[in-house]
Amino acid sequence: MDTAPLPPEFQARLAGLEAFGRTTTRLHPRPGPVTAADSHVGGPLLWPSDEPWPVCDIPHQELEDVPLPAELLERLAAAEARRTQRHVLADGESALLDELARLVGPGYIGWGTGGDGPAVGHRYASRAHVPPNPLVAVAQLRAADIPDLPRPGGADLLQVLWCPFDHPHDGIVGPTLRLRWRREADVRGEPAEPPVGASGEEEYLPRACRLHPEQVVEYPDPSHLPPDLRAEVASWPEDYGTALLAPGWKVGGHAAWTTTDPVPTPCPRCSGPTGLLLVIASAEYDGGTRDRWRPVEERHIDWAHPDRLTLQEPTGVQVGRWGSLRLFACLTCPDTPLVLNLQ
Repeated sequence: MDTAPLPPEFQARLAGLEAFGRTTTRLHPRPGPVTAADSHVGGPLLWPSDEPWPVCDIPHQELEDVPLPAELLERLAAAEARRTQRHVLADGESALLDELARLVGPGYIGWGTGGDGPAVGHRYASRAHVPPNPLVAVAQLRAADIPDLPRPGGADLLQVLWCPFDHPHDGIVGPTLRLRWRREADVRGEPAEPPVGASGEEEYLPRACRLHPEQVVEYPDPSHLPPDLRAEVASWPEDYGTALLAPGWKVGGHAAWTTTDPVPTPCPRCSGPTGLLLVIASAEYDGGTRDRWRPVEERHIDWAHPDRLTLQEPTGVQVGRWGSLRLFACLTCPDTPLVLNLQ
């Protein structure tokens, strides 16, 4: 698949940015049959039959509803009725909400009604995997197919697995990840058949997708540019991030910081720098990035087309609130430690 080049008038503005360009490989996953010999999302892995399949024994989070006493709900309704502005709490209302949170208990995330039922409090409760839960194959990436894939220790195959439950870790809530780096030639015989485990989130079960890798050049978040260039791009009529940072599943390149300022991602082992390894995205593009990054081959797919959603959300994966899970890796430490960030 191919990304359309920037218009000539835009390319003229890149003269000062060229030194900061970095390649990334857009993966362009699309539903289709795959085998253990392919690069893919959601398909079978080239996993030795004599190697144990990885499992998760880290407690996960489950959403629980907690009944609320009618008397407390009546006091909350009375306090809300005293508001003089819709979004400004009345006197005493904040204390009532604190009381509600204490009643619901640790893990409280809010309260409300579910359809026509009574109002309840919502909290996350910790649950152990009994027995440990087999991980799910997320992606298999071959260096032969993906030019921006690193090769730590001479590996030429990266396998990404996760536990399809929400877990609290690294300041975010999401699946626990495991990376397996291999030399493809070392795997002989028939690949292992993965065990089937439990799943807490359907959005963490990727559908099988073939990859259509494409290498493009992108540029860093403006905050990483020298002050003179930062001031220059701030005056552009176009949105810098939309134009120069590729959305969707990709390997390498630069991270787009769409909901926060850039945050440090030092290696948890050596405290040295990490680089963007992989982006696992809920969508290939949104309304803001569609015109710039939709592949040329799919330009005829408009918002009303019956295949539009399949092409926009090909893997069925949803992380965060329709966001992207970014994996930053340290290629210096022998175990390739990860730092996760969710935007």
